[in-house]
Amino acid sequence: MEQRRYIPLCERPGPVILDTDIGPDCDDVGALAVLISYAKEYGFPILGVCNCTSNNAGTGTIDAVARFCNYPIERIAQWDKPGFMDDASCHKYNTFVAEHFSDAYRTGTLTSENPVSFYRSLLADAADHSVTVISIGMFNCLAALLASGPDAYSPLSGAELVRQKIYAMVSMAALLPRGRECNIICDYVAAKHVFDGWQAPIYLSHFNVGYTFRTGFDGICETPQMQKNPIYKSYEMYTAGVCNNSSFDLTAVQFAVMGEGALYRLDPPGRLEFYAEIPDLPDATVFVPDEAGTIYPMQKVADDQTLQAELNRRIRQFSVPEN
Repeated sequence: MEQRRYIPLCERPGPVILDTDIGPDCDDVGALAVLISYAKEYGFPILGVCNCTSNNAGTGTIDAVARFCNYPIERIAQWDKPGFMDDASCHKYNTFVAEHFSDAYRTGTLTSENPVSFYRSLLADAADHSVTVISIGMFNCLAALLASGPDAYSPLSGAELVRQKIYAMVSMAALLPRGRECNIICDYVAAKHVFDGWQAPIYLSHFNVGYTFRTGFDGICETPQMQKNPIYKSYEMYTAGVCNNSSFDLTAVQFAVMGEGALYRLDPPGRLEFYAEIPDLPDATVFVPDEAGTIYPMQKVADDQTLQAELNRRIRQFSVPEN
């Protein structure tokens, strides 16, 4: 595949799809808020959000946060097989947020789409090489897209749709240069399928990019008004009152919008190799530099304090409901 400069959404305001495991961690909520903040500033459309878990409260949380930010998401998909990322540990905040901040969830009128139909219909209607996928969760829905065949939406296979319609994927995944990371090990087979078969560039916000600094609402005086903020409540409940968390998913969104420059740079390309049976690291991945590779790891240019300040500013701009 021809190597090319990543043109960020701030320069190329093309359509975006967010794929998230919202629920097991609160940084997905922060990432959604940051994405909406950027979309309002730069004018790119968020075509939809895919909840890659079976957790219906996660879908309710997407609706709650988007509506609170005055940016309703009209199309939301959810993984259609039961039991994936839906145990008690995945409900630390999202059931509360969905029940208290999403009228549609509370009244039972919130609907979600099948993820394959969701992706295929959106991509079929998109211009060629226009869509940026921001993946901040597991890869099960994207793997299902790749495995899909022609249908009423398009005569192309899922792999062909990706090759023809996707501009790039920006993904929070992997521990570089070698190790285990949650978004991969929770569905190792799906992750391998995507990284082996994705026929578009992948820009990788790997574990260490967002691990070293925390974002959220620490230092903010809790007021009755803050209790009306689903973003704040997600951080408060997930962290048991600490109100900040690592910034894994937020850095992927920030790079997708801002690209290379004052904040981030890209390393030379490579490929991600999967080793299911490394004795000391089961389900590990290894990044291998390769000039012909299509995976580009991100590195930070700005210091953590600068990144933290900008991301916090965007999360906190929605501190009170918009009219």
